Amino acid sequence: MLMSVATRNDEDERTLGELFYFMVDEVADITFNHSMKILMDAMIESLKAIFHATEEQITRFTDDFIGRLPDYMRKPLLAANIA
Repeated sequence: MLMSVATRNDEDERTLGELFYFMVDEVADITFNHSMKILMDAMIESLKAIFHATEEQITRFTDDFIGRLPDYMRKPLLAANIA
């Protein structure tokens, strides 16, 4: 019986699948837009703290930075009014 249980645990994909679904239910989803906003906010705060950048410099930097991103990254940032 022990060998049968060990074989099932090693070979039966249902065991791993159940664990995956239990784990997914526990993890909260974070949207791409939200994660991009978190990154931008952290970068802006670092600019202020390390380089003592003025608001005008930060605006110029973020406009340039966002302009260099691919469309799929730029659009969520602009939609969140980060620019």
